[in-house]
Amino acid sequence: MATQSIKVKQYVVNDKGRKVAAVINIKEFNRLNKVLSLIPPSEAWLYDDEGALESVRKGLKDAARGKVSKLNLADL
Repeated sequence: MATQSIKVKQYVVNDKGRKVAAVINIKEFNRLNKVLSLIPPSEAWLYDDEGALESVRKGLKDAARGKVSKLNLADL
C-alpha cells in the first residue's frame, strides 16, 4: 500500500482551537481503516497514551540526531 495522506475536508475544533475530529469522505474513511488495521493490537495502546507517544517520538528524534547512549542493564 502506498503511503499517502488522508484528505481531510474539514476539522472540528473545541473551544481552545484544538482539533478534535475530522470530516472525510467514505473513500478516505475506508483507506484510513486499512491503515489502522496494520497497527498490531499489542502496539495500539500507545496511541491512547499521549505521554508515552510523545516520549517515543522524542526518542526517535533524538536517535535520528545521533543523541543516543548505551544502556547498562546492570545499572537497572
